[in-house]
Amino acid sequence: MNRKPIACPEYYPNTFERLDSAIVNAFMHKNGPGTLQSSRRDTEIKLLITPSEKIEKAGSCMSWGYKDIAEAKFPKTYIILGTNHHSTTKFSTYLFADWETPLGPVKTNQEIGKELSNLFPQLINEHTAHENEHSIEIQLPWLQFASRDKLSELSFIPISINIDSIKDIQILAEALFKIQDKATIIASSNIEDTATLQYIQSGDPEALINYKKRKQKDIKEIAPLLTILELARMQNKKPVIINHQASKDRMYYACIKYQ
Repeated sequence: MNRKPIACPEYYPNTFERLDSAIVNAFMHKNGPGTLQSSRRDTEIKLLITPSEKIEKAGSCMSWGYKDIAEAKFPKTYIILGTNHHSTTKFSTYLFADWETPLGPVKTNQEIGKELSNLFPQLINEHTAHENEHSIEIQLPWLQFASRDKLSELSFIPISINIDSIKDIQILAEALFKIQDKATIIASSNIEDTATLQYIQSGDPEALINYKKRKQKDIKEIAPLLTILELARMQNKKPVIINHQASKDRMYYACIKYQ
């Protein structure tokens, strides 16, 4: 049985028509790109950081990142990194079945998922971290919208993480580095403030961890983002800020890519 969506209607609309319209409106919003995606180009996006938030709050920011995804080369699979709020498992995937959204099902990539599990035995295929977790699921409608020309080929690997040390982040990044040629890796993570954005630009995950600790923030909330920073360091890639904006509730959102 497919995994059913649990993040709608709280994070995004729960019907095909409303969800499709909400994403289009985000693209066309005054803070969005103002246009839908064009045809694919001969460019790659290897890493992407995008908000983990409700579509009405961060949709216009997210649309910038997924416009670039839609116009880049289509990868063999996507890997979505999200925060695990619901279990103590450090590294959890869910490859039992496809994941559903109001836009239809999204296949999990069993082949590459199992390859990653063999390379990285700490990654456990289990359901408890995913049953009620929104952070990975909310990226799927955007991927579906960005992959309308490739829907039959679209697949992903979910990785829910509950880690707060640089050692664990490096362990995960080293495993993902081994399959980097097979995937575009997306971190579902909020930026929160402009200082965080500056630390991302500096490419120093340890410095960002120290900053968050001084602010008494929960490190596991930015573990997906930190994993991207560590991967970027391994790949010698620099961040490109696609878009950043502040919300009315003083939250800060950004889409950042590494090509």
